[in-house]
Amino acid sequence: MMIRATGTLTGQVQKKSLWGSLLGLFLLAFSAQAQPVAAQQSQQEAVDEQTKAVNYSLYYEYFKNGDYAAALPYLRWMIQHAPEYAGPGRKDDRNFERIIKAHEELAKASDDPEFARAHLDSALAYFDMAMEVLPARGVELDTVTWYIRRGRLIQRYPELLADRQAEAAEYYRKAFELAPERVDDYSIQVVIAELVKEGKKEEAVDFMDQVEAALGDDPERASLMEYITTVRDNLFQSPEERMAFLEDRLAKDPTNLEIISELFNIYRQLGEREKMYGLADRLLALKQDARTYHMVGKLYLDDGEPARALEYFRQAMQAPGVEEIARELYYNAGVAEQQLGRLANARTYFRRALQVDPNFGKAYIAIGDLYAQAVTECGSQLEREDRAVYWLAVDYYERAKRVDPSVANEANRKISTYSKYFPDQEALFFKGWKVGQPYKIDYGCYAWINEETTVKPPPSS
Repeated sequence: MMIRATGTLTGQVQKKSLWGSLLGLFLLAFSAQAQPVAAQQSQQEAVDEQTKAVNYSLYYEYFKNGDYAAALPYLRWMIQHAPEYAGPGRKDDRNFERIIKAHEELAKASDDPEFARAHLDSALAYFDMAMEVLPARGVELDTVTWYIRRGRLIQRYPELLADRQAEAAEYYRKAFELAPERVDDYSIQVVIAELVKEGKKEEAVDFMDQVEAALGDDPERASLMEYITTVRDNLFQSPEERMAFLEDRLAKDPTNLEIISELFNIYRQLGEREKMYGLADRLLALKQDARTYHMVGKLYLDDGEPARALEYFRQAMQAPGVEEIARELYYNAGVAEQQLGRLANARTYFRRALQVDPNFGKAYIAIGDLYAQAVTECGSQLEREDRAVYWLAVDYYERAKRVDPSVANEANRKISTYSKYFPDQEALFFKGWKVGQPYKIDYGCYAWINEETTVKPPPSS
């Protein structure tokens, strides 16, 4: 005769699982097997130690030999009458662990998906029961571990438990709320991914903030922090949505320079100029080093305000840490001067950038562009002497691609463009210029250039 579950702890398992009539039919398969000792005993009667020990011993013999079907009736009896029993005078959670394992192993061994699913549902119900029953029976349960184990069981069966996969994230989150430091990176990532999948963006952000606050200082969690950064960056795609997100984050972390910097760019993109400039002042109030001055200056430069940008660049040149950004700082100062039409000053800054890095191709191209711009401003009639300046501009483009292959394509395009305007054969004959001879650009509107080039062959016809 089988043990009935009505009004017992086992009844809780059946209530929470999806066995239904299927479970009843399945359990009939065990009716011909040996039944637990004292199976006929009234549930109201006290169970003596010997009876517990006998049932415990019987299920364990079957269990350790892998005969989970034979072990299951005795395990059920233990869960019903003595769930905490682990031997004379001992209490722990092993009976629940083993009945969960028995159901899982029987699920794995079954060729019938319905029977397999029934076993898995029961296993999950025993997880819930263990966390309710064992503490009341005086067992100190490691709830964090049990939450994580439950989640792992669900994830091991993505097809059989397809409709319950989201529960794994729920239990990992419960574990995190109890002891963040004990929850592994993978489990935390599952929680984040599930929130994003469900479209709960704000909740995902809040949870990621909690993770960073709890674990962000742990160097062993660096990869998790990178994952969070990646997810957060991709969470809000439209500029308007991301602006709202960053404003919310800045309200929570008002001294975060990265957030301020990105928000500044979004304000500029959306035309929120008043907000943008307010952030610039806020940024500098927090940190006055070369990198910060340079960053604010670059933002103004990109926004078409070279004079304002140059003010910040000059402050950056006097601030701590200038060595770390010197090349880019001098280059951008040169661009600002160029936009203001002060070509000689621009060249000075580009040359300073080259002193920091002699292989900085962009600076060579920039100087070539200055000389080409000078021709546009000085040589409205494009006289022979004006066209000769292009020789010097091309010298710089050639040098740029020689020292820095990354700018070769740009340099070649400019060479192709300006070499078409070299003095022609008639100009060379008229001026007495010989190809290859030195030629100095130091006259008239070009006096500030004061550099030597060589006469180049005329453009091909």
